[in-house]
Amino acid sequence: MADRFFSRLLVASFAAFCLFANLGVHGIVAQETAADSEESTPLPPDPAVEQLILKASGGPEALGRSLNSLARVRAWSAINELLQPLASNAPAADRAARIASEISTDQRIRISSAEAVSAEAKKALDGIFDARATTLRDPSRLQAAIKQLTSTNDDEKLGAYRTLFRGGEYASAALIGDIVRTGDLNQRREDLRVLLKIDRSAGIAGLRRVALYGNESARSNAIDALAMLGLDEVQVDLLMRRLEATSDAASRLPALKIMRLSLQDAMDEAVASQHDFGDVSVWAINPKRDGVVPTQAATWVVAFRNAADAASRLSRVGDNDPASMVQQLTAQLAYRVANDPDWGDAKNRDEFIKTFFGDASSEDVLAAWALPVLENSVKSENDPAAVGVLRLINGELGRGLSASLLRQGADASVLVETVDHPNATVRYEAAATIARLMAADPQLTFAGSSRVRDRWQQMATLGSKGVAIILENRPEIISAWQRIMAGAGFEPRIADSVAALERRLSRGDDVRLIVSKEQPRDASAIEMIDVVRRMRVGRDVPLLIYSPAPMTETPEQIEEEIDQRTESQKEFDANLPDQFGVRGGIDSLDIAIERGLIHGAVDRDWTKRQGLDLQLIGQTRWGDESLRAGLIRSMPRPRSAAGLYEILLDSRRRAHLPTLSPSDRMRYRMIALDAIAMTTEE
Repeated sequence: MADRFFSRLLVASFAAFCLFANLGVHGIVAQETAADSEESTPLPPDPAVEQLILKASGGPEALGRSLNSLARVRAWSAINELLQPLASNAPAADRAARIASEISTDQRIRISSAEAVSAEAKKALDGIFDARATTLRDPSRLQAAIKQLTSTNDDEKLGAYRTLFRGGEYASAALIGDIVRTGDLNQRREDLRVLLKIDRSAGIAGLRRVALYGNESARSNAIDALAMLGLDEVQVDLLMRRLEATSDAASRLPALKIMRLSLQDAMDEAVASQHDFGDVSVWAINPKRDGVVPTQAATWVVAFRNAADAASRLSRVGDNDPASMVQQLTAQLAYRVANDPDWGDAKNRDEFIKTFFGDASSEDVLAAWALPVLENSVKSENDPAAVGVLRLINGELGRGLSASLLRQGADASVLVETVDHPNATVRYEAAATIARLMAADPQLTFAGSSRVRDRWQQMATLGSKGVAIILENRPEIISAWQRIMAGAGFEPRIADSVAALERRLSRGDDVRLIVSKEQPRDASAIEMIDVVRRMRVGRDVPLLIYSPAPMTETPEQIEEEIDQRTESQKEFDANLPDQFGVRGGIDSLDIAIERGLIHGAVDRDWTKRQGLDLQLIGQTRWGDESLRAGLIRSMPRPRSAAGLYEILLDSRRRAHLPTLSPSDRMRYRMIALDAIAMTTEE
């Protein structure tokens, strides 16, 4: 009986266990099924987003406000829903402008950069903002606002202010146009007041431009407006009017001196300006010459244009002093080449001579002014002006004029000396100009003719790339530099000594960079810099003095080095006397002392060799003031062309002429080959 009872108890227990296990499994499955069904149920829409979508139907302004709010909460699907229909069915310009007026700039950027916003929606957004810009710049709208500036209704005046301030530079142009056309003095005062509030410097610059280059009526009204301002920066323009109206030499001379100083200052600023790759908004005279229009120009070109404007003021008042004329022509030529590096064809030359010399023949003009302007350009390091005057010497010139330009007694003329100019474009243009002059008489002799033939020889072999000279004699380092220079777009040329570097540089190639190790075998790096900078063709070449490339230690090497130092060694090292004989270093002393009084310059370790700050070379030791492109840098040897980026960019920013293009190189090669063939014919 006991066995039977025990067996029945086991069966009942097993059955109960199975029942509870099944119930647990079914409960878990039920819970997972409920969770799955809960996840598959879509979330209810956000009431705030739904409300914003509904409000968007209330008109253009309401749509713009909804889009602005939806962008704040990043509701991209709702933004797509509202903007996509506008891509295929664009609203009218006025409605689009009203939509865009309610969307802030930061929210527009957020929508345009959101990946979840479709391309169609972004296109529609750009369209409504373009429509708004067009509306704000509408000339009729701006003119209507200008007329309301003198209204007695305060609401109309307030609306006019808002319209003009939103118009930006186009509103400034419209105000300048109204200032130089209106005869109503009150209207002109209101125009001036609003113009100065919108953009003071731009408004004054626009009026000065009309005062210089506008038609007679516009010029007179612009100068009247400038006189109403009474500002120091417009005194030169007021002097121009006074000098145009008087012929008294006694009263003209002081005013002319002020205007000549203004030209000199503007030219110095132009030559010193760096070649910034950014553009700025400036004014240009409109076709009717009764107003201005906004345009874009490079910042360094604007500096040369300011110098040309100062020269135009002197030309307008009839300043015929020879020294002043040289400065005026230099400024005008410099601006033309700076604005268009390819300036100088036959049409350009004829227009320039006719503009400044009327019906005078080109030979008479060149005979009187070519060499003085070239000498002034070279002396003032105005490379664009030098290129301009060299290209002006062209055409069918007689033998007498050619000889007078090339001969200067027993010395070489400034034209011949320019074949050794530091800038490659200038020296090649000089050699090309001499080739044109010698076409009248190939057997013409003059001082320095051998230098010209050497330059032709170099031009005839001009490569397709700029040259980088590498002063190095270790094969493995040379190989690394050749790879780096090829990656930078240069043709590497190797020099194993300073003497070899000097010979290679004297050839006058288009050298863009010189790199040298710290210790050349026949001179120090400082002596190498001295040699390069004393050569005209090496004056502006960037110099890079490199030290060995830094060694990169692996974590295993660092850990091994640490393990090798035992605790006893560390303790021993800590008790070693420093360079002043103090065990543990000066900081380990317990007493308060004035370290400088006891040990002198204790923070400087005189036992170590101090490196030379190569940034100062050429500016202090030899007084070299021509380092516009001649940078000097000291750095560890780079591992790739990317390591040269900073020095090459800085060098390029300091040059006012573009580097030689492949077509330029081909042209110079052909000119040199023709010149060599012409002068060697019997």
